[in-house]
Amino acid sequence: MKKDIVIDMSEAEVRAALLENGQVVEFFFERAAEKRLAGNIFKGIVENVLPGIQSAFVNTGFDKNAFLFIGDILLDEKGKIKSIDQLLQTGKEIVVQVAKEPMGTKGARVTTKISLPGRYVVLMPGMNNMGISHRISSSEERDKLKKLIEKIRPANMGVIVRTVAEGKSNEEIKEDIESLLRLWNRIMKKAELISAPAVLYEEASLIYTLIRDVVDDNLGEIWINSYFGFQKLKDFIESMIPRFVDRIHFFDSKENIFDHFNLNRELEKALSRKVWLKSGGYLVFDRTEAMTVIDVNTGKYIGKKDLQETILKTNLEAAEEIARQVRLRDIGGIILIDFIDMGKKEHQKMVMNVFEQFLSHDRTRSSLVQMSELGLVEMTRKRVRKNLDAILCHPCNCCQGEGRVLSMETIAINFLRRVEEICRHSQSTTIGFTVGQELGDYLKNNGKIFLNNLKKVYSKELVWKIDPNLSLRRYSIVGVGEDGIRESIDKIE
Repeated sequence: MKKDIVIDMSEAEVRAALLENGQVVEFFFERAAEKRLAGNIFKGIVENVLPGIQSAFVNTGFDKNAFLFIGDILLDEKGKIKSIDQLLQTGKEIVVQVAKEPMGTKGARVTTKISLPGRYVVLMPGMNNMGISHRISSSEERDKLKKLIEKIRPANMGVIVRTVAEGKSNEEIKEDIESLLRLWNRIMKKAELISAPAVLYEEASLIYTLIRDVVDDNLGEIWINSYFGFQKLKDFIESMIPRFVDRIHFFDSKENIFDHFNLNRELEKALSRKVWLKSGGYLVFDRTEAMTVIDVNTGKYIGKKDLQETILKTNLEAAEEIARQVRLRDIGGIILIDFIDMGKKEHQKMVMNVFEQFLSHDRTRSSLVQMSELGLVEMTRKRVRKNLDAILCHPCNCCQGEGRVLSMETIAINFLRRVEEICRHSQSTTIGFTVGQELGDYLKNNGKIFLNNLKKVYSKELVWKIDPNLSLRRYSIVGVGEDGIRESIDKIE
């Protein structure tokens, strides 16, 4: 399976897309104003211990305390622990890692079972387990890796071998483990020297973690639209996986890189409630507080032979698309899928086989329950990050959260990205634009640093004002073009 990566870098946001065989399957976002927490390690202070729910709240230095469940605490071998208050006391300092990002009103979920991902292995300090990725199917390769890890595994350290370790030399894997061990020693040394709450380790930026976690022998091309980012990425890959250096390309074009690869359209579709299938059927996505429900419908598809064949074809197409949409939207938690009722057991089995096949490409762990008599399929998918909808949207004020609109932050970032593209490609020294009241207020409070950066980086003069005639969230670029640009700027001063 060929994998391609498209990276769109701007001052306000880095976004990336992973394509498999030319079809986008995952989006990634990193915003300058919002820090990612998953994977970060903190020295925290236990604020509350609650035996009634076998959990504790840990102060890691953020507004909301992190949640620590007893099942996420690394136990020693002193015997069985019956209650969390046997392990933790208020005021105790502990080292924790963020397992799940804060979501909604909930703080981050943390664990004392630390895991440090490397290129080929994941190192787990304080554990003694060993595992090999289930995607390495060769029994000969698995035996070889198992013997190697048993031989070189550090004392009191768990090791999980990642899929990309398949076919790698003993020296490469050993070097990866040693590098992670040095990192862990630095983290623990820092923990001894500083007071809680404090950050001990932060995950690398989006681009580097993406390369570390996604790139394997199936890599096709990597496209990036920032020359600075291109150079840094090239240096990083050259030091890590030099054989892939020639697959990195700088996208030097006036066209938006996501538009060029048709990704903005896919992004819009991934935020839609309804998704059309090629046959004319469609899927409907609805969220409740506890789960996501997906409904399959035949829609405009009327088939050619008989009803059962029409239903089977729709369900097979839906199974593939649902597996992709679950990854694309990064849906976590409980998912309930209502396939169209099928009268034949063999048809049900065919649909489930296709569904499981396409779910197997997902890097996020999920579990699946076989189809019920009513055509319902239950599954759970591990929730680590905010889903796509939570990142890009917020509840609509007009309908009290019944619908969704793009958040002001998303609108402002889209606007800033557009201004940056114009700065990058326009020969004019002055760029002028007008904005609606709501967008203007946001830019005054939150966008100054980005606009100033654009001025410095591209040596442009940016002139703008709030236009009361524009919709609250709209903007208009009025001063672009090589001829008469000063005249158009004067109109808004």
